[in-house]
Formats: sequence, C-alpha cells, structure tokens
Amino acid sequence: MTRPLEIAACRRLCSWDATGEHLDGQPLFACGGCGSEWAPTEQWTPVDWTGEVPEPVQAARRGRGRG
Repeated sequence: MTRPLEIAACRRLCSWDATGEHLDGQPLFACGGCGSEWAPTEQWTPVDWTGEVPEPVQAARRGRGRG
C-alpha cells in the first residue's frame, strides 16, 4: 500500500461510504463517524451503526471474490 489507512477510535456512529478515491487501485471507503478508512484488500469488513454492512461495501467485497 502506498500509504497506511487512517484508523481512529470507534465512536459508535459508523456510517461507511465510498470516498470516490482509490488507493493502490482499490476503492477507498471512509467512516463518517470517526474517519477510519477501509479498502477491499483488508481482511475485516466495516459495519454501520445499524449493524449492517453497507451495500457499497458488499459490492466491493464481491468484486474481490469474498462476498
């Protein structure tokens, strides 16, 4: 990775969405609650404050073959 992902303490206000940016060719997602970032190459999956995985995140995971 050209730079590390931003990681901040969870504030339980999670709202993950695509940023429109790419990092190393992967779509970049960010949490509107704490500013943490996620890319589909990560082994974990972001979850919104509702307990659901947002559809854009699901689509990105499907794109890497991990549904």
